[in-house]
Amino acid sequence: MRALLIPAALVAFCVGCNQSPEGGTPNTKSSFKLSLPPITKDIKQGDTATLEASIDRGSEFKHDVKLSVTKPDKVDVKLSKDTVKASEETKFTITVTPAKDAALGEHTIKVTGTPDSGEATTGEFKIKVIENK
Repeated sequence: MRALLIPAALVAFCVGCNQSPEGGTPNTKSSFKLSLPPITKDIKQGDTATLEASIDRGSEFKHDVKLSVTKPDKVDVKLSKDTVKASEETKFTITVTPAKDAALGEHTIKVTGTPDSGEATTGEFKIKVIENK
């Protein structure tokens, strides 16, 4: 019975997770992941949504991480930080504003974290632009 509880707990823990592959030094304690919004967010044309994200650091990952974003046309995306310093809190926000004439439907936004040492990683999340009636 105990053997069944551990996998179930792990599955429950990861529900709602949206993490990038490991960056830094993958498969070691000197790695990191980007933790991005887990669900598709509906945003009306011309409106703004602020979403939470963070960097999950391995216990030995002590590097600054430079952040950049790839966005769809007519969707403005701003990060609250360009760089998450090793000495700072790992949380940051992503502000998304579709233009009033942005294409309706689902769009993918990609966030890349590039450490000052080691491999970069890219994660993505989705937004759905809906009509502003």
